[in-house]
Amino acid sequence: MHRPLILIVDDESKIRRLLAQNLELEGFDVQTASDGAQALEVYNKSVEKPDLILLDLMMPEIDGMSMLKRLRKSSDVPVIILSAKDERPMVIEGFREGADDFVSKPFYIEELMERIRAVLRRGKNRSLVHAPQSQELICGALRLLPGPRQCYVKDALVKLTDREFRLLLELVKHPGEVMTHERLLRAVWGDESIGEVQYLRVTFARIRRKLEQCGLDGGVIAAYSSVGYLITEPD
Repeated sequence: MHRPLILIVDDESKIRRLLAQNLELEGFDVQTASDGAQALEVYNKSVEKPDLILLDLMMPEIDGMSMLKRLRKSSDVPVIILSAKDERPMVIEGFREGADDFVSKPFYIEELMERIRAVLRRGKNRSLVHAPQSQELICGALRLLPGPRQCYVKDALVKLTDREFRLLLELVKHPGEVMTHERLLRAVWGDESIGEVQYLRVTFARIRRKLEQCGLDGGVIAAYSSVGYLITEPD
C-alpha cells in the first residue's frame, strides 16, 4: 500500500522531530529540510516527489514564502503553511501564492493530521473531473484539455496550477451560468471549505492575471457579490 510522502520544512529541529514522529505513527513517510534552499534541493533531486509539503514561513536562507513562489513555477504539489505569523494578510498572501491550507503555531497534532488527510483527499479527487479525458472544452478563444490539464488562449499555453485549472474548468463547463460560491468551493476545495470565499477571490485573481498575460481580458470572469462567478464566451 502506498504511504504518502510528506516533506517537512522548518528551521526548528524540535518541530521537525515532533512532526516526523507523529506522521510516521500515522502511516506517512517523511523527508525533512531545515530551510527553503535545502527543501528545494531535496524536492528537485528526489525521484519520488512528496505528496504534500508542510512549510514554515520564517526561516533563514530562503524563507517559506519565497520557496513557495519558486515551487509554484514548476509544481502544484499541495502545501500547508505552518507559521506563528497568523495575521490575516499573511494568510491571504499564502493562498495567493498557491498554498492549499494554513495552520498557525502552536497547533494541535490531531487537527494537523486531519488537515493533511483532507488536502490529500482533495488531491485524489483531481481525477474525478466529469469531462472525458480526450474531450476539449471550448469557450470562445479559451480551450481547456481536462486530460493533460492544459489551458490555451488561442495557441498560447496558460500555465495554471491544478487548483486554478479545476476552478476555471467548473466555469467553462457552464458558460453564462452563475456558479455559486458554495458550489465552486465544494467542487475544488471540498465540503470542509464551504464559506471560505477568500479562497475563490485570490485564486480567481491569479487566473485573471494569467489570462491577461496571454492576451485575454480577465473580465470574462465576472464576480457577482455574495453569489458567485460566471464566465462569458471570450472573443
